[in-house]
Amino acid sequence: MEKTQRVTYWTGGKMIEFVSFISLFLTGILLIVIWNLWVFRKRNYKQLSDNEMPFISVLIPARNEERSIRKCVESLLIQDYPNYEVIVLNDNSEDMTLDILKDIQINQPKLHVINGKPLEEGWTGKNFACHQLYLHSKGEYILFSDADTVHFNNSLRNAVIRAVNRKADLYSLIPSMTLETFAEKCIMPGMHFTSFTLLPYYLAENLKSPVFAMGVGPYMLFKRDSYEKIGGHESIKSHLVEDVALAKSIKKHGLKVVVNKGLDILSCRMYHSFGEIWEGFSKNIFPGMNYNSFLLFAVFTVYLLLFFVPFVGLVISAAVANELLMYNFLYQSVLVLLMRLLINTFFKLGIVSTLLHPIGIFIISTIGFNSWRWNKLGKGSVWKGRTYSPVNPKGDNYVL
Repeated sequence: MEKTQRVTYWTGGKMIEFVSFISLFLTGILLIVIWNLWVFRKRNYKQLSDNEMPFISVLIPARNEERSIRKCVESLLIQDYPNYEVIVLNDNSEDMTLDILKDIQINQPKLHVINGKPLEEGWTGKNFACHQLYLHSKGEYILFSDADTVHFNNSLRNAVIRAVNRKADLYSLIPSMTLETFAEKCIMPGMHFTSFTLLPYYLAENLKSPVFAMGVGPYMLFKRDSYEKIGGHESIKSHLVEDVALAKSIKKHGLKVVVNKGLDILSCRMYHSFGEIWEGFSKNIFPGMNYNSFLLFAVFTVYLLLFFVPFVGLVISAAVANELLMYNFLYQSVLVLLMRLLINTFFKLGIVSTLLHPIGIFIISTIGFNSWRWNKLGKGSVWKGRTYSPVNPKGDNYVL
């Protein structure tokens, strides 16, 4: 009898208390989402004349980018901006990237194409490419953008006006996300969902602590002197998640990072298939947590508990006819779907990922485990034909 009472106590009363706490916690996260969307609201900025526009160096690292490099570069060559250059580094590509760049370069004085050096020890590929690009640049502002982006013709003008008005040393933008395959629609919006539920962007911009730091790799616009003050990509040369590492470095030096919505600036299609998503996310997740196994498993335990378990709990509690638990799980599920719907609507990501939310969250968690497996049990992170292995627990250096 006593044993039955203990079981009932833990599966009944304690469970209800715990589930109710999660419901309350998710309500708080919904408020963070609303706060973040307000921070990203559209603003009016003081316009700059053409004479006030700084010279910009647009820097594009490109390794095996034959399917996207033409659209990217051509979009940058028709900018409504008075004073800029475009430099593309062919990072030892094994496809038609260089041939496409040479074809575009004909009669395009703004475009400079350079061939990258062989990757040096201690560097990741992208960081080494960006460092070489910087050495060839002369802009007062330098923009690092990925080869899988397409820039609208007012991209540079609008971004510079906003960066100057916000007094940003690093101005980074979340691009419009192009999603075509089922896997992209199911998984990719999880990036926006994760950051907007777990990171208060107001604190990321206004607190000096690098703990709250965010950068978005496809669009990183630096003041040149600020970039040089932090030591540029050379200072984080071994980091795989270079955008966040650079943002943290900016904040450590007492400078200002601003992250904003860039739907009217550029679009990006990061991955084209499930396999590419699996490889890309596996490359980033564990290194992004500084190769800390405890942190990774703790984060994903909480991640699943908050954003996946409510849907499973709803089904189970309905099946066993536990109304009190069922209503709690129903409330949690509605909250999570509301968060997803608000974020997806704000970033124009469509309804499909909202409906597929539980599947997407579970897949992202699985990829997180694979990222850990790659680095702890395998050779290391793999990206664009290169393998990066941490040589110490913090992952500060790599053997290539």
